[in-house]
Amino acid sequence: MSTMEEYHTHVLFLGYFSGPVEGILCFTLAALASGVWGPGFWATDLVQLLPLPASVLAQLPVLTMAQSVVAGMGVALVPTVYTSFSNIVRARREHQLNVSSAFADSVPFAASIGSVIVWLWESPEVLSNHLVLFLSFVGFAFSYIVGRVIVAHVTGAPFPKLNRMHIPVFLGTFNALAPRLGLTKIFAGSNEVVLIWMCLVYTGA
Repeated sequence: MSTMEEYHTHVLFLGYFSGPVEGILCFTLAALASGVWGPGFWATDLVQLLPLPASVLAQLPVLTMAQSVVAGMGVALVPTVYTSFSNIVRARREHQLNVSSAFADSVPFAASIGSVIVWLWESPEVLSNHLVLFLSFVGFAFSYIVGRVIVAHVTGAPFPKLNRMHIPVFLGTFNALAPRLGLTKIFAGSNEVVLIWMCLVYTGA
């Protein structure tokens, strides 16, 4: 979001929860927690670790530490996204530019994120057994997408919407959704890891 905001406002503003700061800190703390307490730490129920009265804990949803972190990051993204779009709208209006086109620029990015979520939702085996591999290829893809926005900002080029890194994300999601569409998955079950390896090679090339 900060990269897209910088493209439209020409000012780099890191929001309340940004990847270069809070995101890296979260990943660092997660790695330390895994190293100290082992991977089983993330399967621990959050309520077991909170020093709160039992009456209060009974009112909280039952979430593992992994689920709690994802939920917390999702909540933290709300004010960040809102602030970025507010700054974009203000900058576009100050320069008497169309605001809707800026929102249209974010559609492919939002579609990519949504596709990743749908893929994991429809393929629980990937989430359980191949998450590191999956996130590696997704990381390459999104790094390329963000890099294109930075280059466009520096060179004054039009905002880059779709590019070749969207292809593996959308194809993988289509494969995961195939049964719901009455089609047969080309890469099904344990064979889906083959597709992920292909995506990793493509995005890393």
